[in-house]
Amino acid sequence: MQTQSASDYDAESDAASTIVGLMHRAERGINDNAVIASARQHISEDYLTHLAVGSDELDCEIGLTPTSRLLPVLEKLELSFRPAGPGAPKLRHGLGYSNALFMSAELLLLDNATLAPLLLIEEPEAHLHPQLQSRVIDLLLSRADGNRLSSSVSAEAAEATDATAESDAGVVPLLETKPVQIIVTTHSPNMASALPVEALAIVSENAVYSLAQNQTRLLSGDYRFLRRFLDVTKSNLFFARGVVVVEGDAETILLPALAAKVGNSFSKLGVSVVNVGHVGLFRYSRIFQRTDGKAMPVRVACVRDMDVPPAGTPQELKGKLKAANEFSAEDLAARRAKLSSEDEGAVKTFVSDSWTLEYDFAAASWAAATIAHQAASLAAKADSSGAIDDVQRKEVIAQAHAAIDAAKFAGQPLETVALKIFAPLRNKSISKVVTAQFLAELLDDSHLASTDLPKYLQETFEYLSVL
Repeated sequence: MQTQSASDYDAESDAASTIVGLMHRAERGINDNAVIASARQHISEDYLTHLAVGSDELDCEIGLTPTSRLLPVLEKLELSFRPAGPGAPKLRHGLGYSNALFMSAELLLLDNATLAPLLLIEEPEAHLHPQLQSRVIDLLLSRADGNRLSSSVSAEAAEATDATAESDAGVVPLLETKPVQIIVTTHSPNMASALPVEALAIVSENAVYSLAQNQTRLLSGDYRFLRRFLDVTKSNLFFARGVVVVEGDAETILLPALAAKVGNSFSKLGVSVVNVGHVGLFRYSRIFQRTDGKAMPVRVACVRDMDVPPAGTPQELKGKLKAANEFSAEDLAARRAKLSSEDEGAVKTFVSDSWTLEYDFAAASWAAATIAHQAASLAAKADSSGAIDDVQRKEVIAQAHAAIDAAKFAGQPLETVALKIFAPLRNKSISKVVTAQFLAELLDDSHLASTDLPKYLQETFEYLSVL
């Protein structure tokens, strides 16, 4: 096959087939163009002649830079999208698609690499919408394995390509690719969630922490679990300076609101909340625990329910749970220790003081009980969508406030009042999520202080504030 760096341009026949030859033919065509010739003449006669000094003669050319070397010719080529088919309009694509186009070109070049192919990409998510980010990751994963995502070439076409390769060593078969080592830096939860956890590494404070198996405390089953359940929302944890792992939606809503109210804003601290939706908190926290014992500079707080109702809780409320008076002091201590058994390094578990977040919050102080009762009362009066009109809202808030003041004045124990507030949440006659939403809204106009919160929440916020 004739080398593409040789010019085979024939001026008489105006024919060319090599890349450099085609460039020379284009140069000839540009020089012969009437508009170009007129502009060249105008510049030379009307301007350059007035700039000549002495016997100097100045003239100009307009055209492609003549060269016989292939690289400068290739540098003049522009990679762009073309219409989808005959008669189709030429679409203008944004920077995201343009970036994807040039990544494809780099992967094509790496097919012919003589050394082990290596591709470094900095933040490929730039200008890409989320769906395209997933497509880019699929492509990169495929090429890292030495495969092509688009394998729809017919067997006949593949055979024809292979036959061409046998007869002409200069043609690379369409399906022949090499595995490429690809290193990507990203701040995109979309991309992080699309990759296997073991393929990730967290960079923090000038250190790199691989999440490969045997590098973290994650079990083999944890890796499989995370492939299924580590979605885009949860993948925020890879980019956080601090992480709170919680068991449900109510904690997801309330903890950031409470932290902000007492001066420990999660957004300012760079803290992400990860709602696991169940009690498997450690499947996520083990991501930040190292087999070498080295603590990652990311504080992780696992917030858990003690699930021990206070003494005197009615049977219909405690259900199958045992109340505090049914445990010995040693048994309660052992239960609390078991809930925190996997604490290590920067991972620390904070167990509720007694039962659940909703009960413990209502039982923490009279100020907290007032807000909790207002929120629960609003949830009881709201419609199925959680909406309530402004007039009724004000009435409900005032009545709930008066009820707590009356109970306090009558000398009722705070724990007893908290049980009454928690009862409709426990028996599911009102929604925990809707109640949490109302409570978060009420915090804005409240005077709640850190000392009004349950002790375990105070300790959680204090732990995360040191980042």
